[in-house]
Amino acid sequence: MSGKKDVYVGSEIGKLNRIFLHKPGKELKRITIDNKDELLIDEIVWVERAQQNHDEFAALLRKNGTEVVYFQDCLADVVKDEGVRSNLLDDALRLEPHDRNLTDALKKTVMEMTPEEVAETLVGGMTKKEAAARIGKIKSLTFTTADDYSFFFRPLPNLYFQRDPYFFVRDGVVLSAMRFLARQREPLYAKYIFKNHPLFKGVKIIFGDQDCDCHPNVIEGGDFLVLSEECVAIGVSQRSIAGTIQAIGSRLASEVGLKKVLAVDIPKERAYMHLDTVFTMVDRDAFTIYPGVHKKMRVWELSFDDGGKLTKITESNDVFDSLKKNLHLDNIRCIETGGGDPIEASRDQWNDGTNTFAIAPGVVVTYEGNLVSNRVLRDNGVSVYEINGSELGKGRGGPRCMSMPLKREAL
Repeated sequence: MSGKKDVYVGSEIGKLNRIFLHKPGKELKRITIDNKDELLIDEIVWVERAQQNHDEFAALLRKNGTEVVYFQDCLADVVKDEGVRSNLLDDALRLEPHDRNLTDALKKTVMEMTPEEVAETLVGGMTKKEAAARIGKIKSLTFTTADDYSFFFRPLPNLYFQRDPYFFVRDGVVLSAMRFLARQREPLYAKYIFKNHPLFKGVKIIFGDQDCDCHPNVIEGGDFLVLSEECVAIGVSQRSIAGTIQAIGSRLASEVGLKKVLAVDIPKERAYMHLDTVFTMVDRDAFTIYPGVHKKMRVWELSFDDGGKLTKITESNDVFDSLKKNLHLDNIRCIETGGGDPIEASRDQWNDGTNTFAIAPGVVVTYEGNLVSNRVLRDNGVSVYEINGSELGKGRGGPRCMSMPLKREAL
């Protein structure tokens, strides 16, 4: 039970009390036709409209009783401490391919910024032209050979998808080990927030704080579903591998007492990307699913003892049978994207029709453009709040992808 904890997540669907969001900003204005693929963004985003849509999303959540906490604000809070700022910059600059002279010059100039400027630089990036205005010319081959718009701090345009860099379960957090270089600094910044911000006092870092908790032992939050206080599902996907899932299962058992993991194998393709792009929970007994994907899923039930030792692996022939057993239900309602029609499902899937976000049992947020899928949800007794995703969805993520619950009420 959550008690009076500031952070506690024991399900996918408990009434949402507090959430972590990141409002898109300067980092998305860095995207060009030339760098979008490297930075994992499919289309050029109209940033001002995306910000407007994101504000509407946050307002909807507040209207439904949810406290909204912003990632960049928390980052600015923790870098007010010069020691924290110095250590964070050292770690961040190790992930940038610079020589020592440039690294030292960049650290010096960022140390002199206001906390808000530091946070914006770490998230929004810094070009050579911007750096040169602050540090002048230096004896650095990296600096000399770079063009004016080369990034000395790379931007993080995917950060508004808060689901991926970390995920909370009970009173602990798993820091992701991101599959692609473009996103590897996101969980680093999060670690400094969780270790230093008073809101996260007492939160256990389950994974991400040991030397081995990094690439290639990849895991991403979009593959993680907190099914109940007793059981989680983790996708074996393009971005989360089996060995890391087993390691996290062991730590969940020993650190927070959750001893059952369903490892759900899905196709290793960008179209599927994460488990929550094809499969999400919307009520105590109901799930949205992309039509036909369950036929491609393989499921293994992993059981652990109190000390984190793996005691049993059992393959299940049917994901729904496994869900019924582990959620102690007689039946599972399966709500197919697009009402099961392959054309409608494919159209809605491009707009993240399956990436629903539950804010209470049987109450979800979706993109308004998924007309058929939203109608089918309502036909199945689910209350649907719709938001404009015309710009937000261009990064290939829906309302669940943009949201990281910090506190849910117990079911």
